[in-house]
Amino acid sequence: MDKNKGDSLLSRAASGSPASDYLISGENIKWQGKPAAIIILGRGLLLTAFALIYLICIVFFFNDDHDQWLALGLALVVCLLMVVTEKRLGLIGGLAGIAIATWAALDGEGMAWYLFLVPLDFGLMVLVINYIYLSRVLFVVTDQRIITRYGIFTLRYADIGIEKVQSVTTIQPWYERIFGYGDVFFATAGEKGGIDYESPGIKLMSGGAVSWENVSNPFNVTKIASAVIHTDVAPVFVVNQPSGTRATDRLNEIEALRNKGMITQEEYEKQRRKILEEM
Repeated sequence: MDKNKGDSLLSRAASGSPASDYLISGENIKWQGKPAAIIILGRGLLLTAFALIYLICIVFFFNDDHDQWLALGLALVVCLLMVVTEKRLGLIGGLAGIAIATWAALDGEGMAWYLFLVPLDFGLMVLVINYIYLSRVLFVVTDQRIITRYGIFTLRYADIGIEKVQSVTTIQPWYERIFGYGDVFFATAGEKGGIDYESPGIKLMSGGAVSWENVSNPFNVTKIASAVIHTDVAPVFVVNQPSGTRATDRLNEIEALRNKGMITQEEYEKQRRKILEEM
């Protein structure tokens, strides 16, 4: 690939364009997809649900004298669930909710109503960020490469030549099997392929395996990738053979390969000229 084509490919990758824009000449897409949406968006949805329950509990705390402490206790519980569900924004939102609820219990009269929206703000923030991430992630298997793109504000793009992939493995625990998703690993003999192992949904295992996590119907992806990786390679011809009958057999052989589409017309003509020159 020349420099101009390479620069063009990188610029398209950085723009978040569809998989077809990354193809090189003669390359065909065999499969493309993303991580399972329920997994990527699930935490944001849970955090948002917990934050709404928190708001309902706060409303009961201020308006129901009989059950206000039960409502406050439930509000604190859902805040703890937010902390457990998501270790970054969920942690901040949950701890903020606990602090605000405690403040409300001690001095509720001085509280501004919009402070109780803080946990919901963090829940919605996680949901939006994960939605953007899902829209950017791209897993592609072509007849020449394994392509990966991911990122939120900064897109990262990497591809690995099919010839570097040694095997494809699927891992699907029972709880993932219920929802029809799993992880697909491409063993690459230590080739990293530019993948950041800290990023969710895409990892680089220390042994040299690129991992696509939470892929829908992972066994089908493995089947397609394996079929590409183990496709028969066009035969290599040995030109130093005796003339006569053997040359005729070789001419018949390459003609049969051309008719079956296993070699191109250009390869056929090249081998034919070599055989005729040796006769």
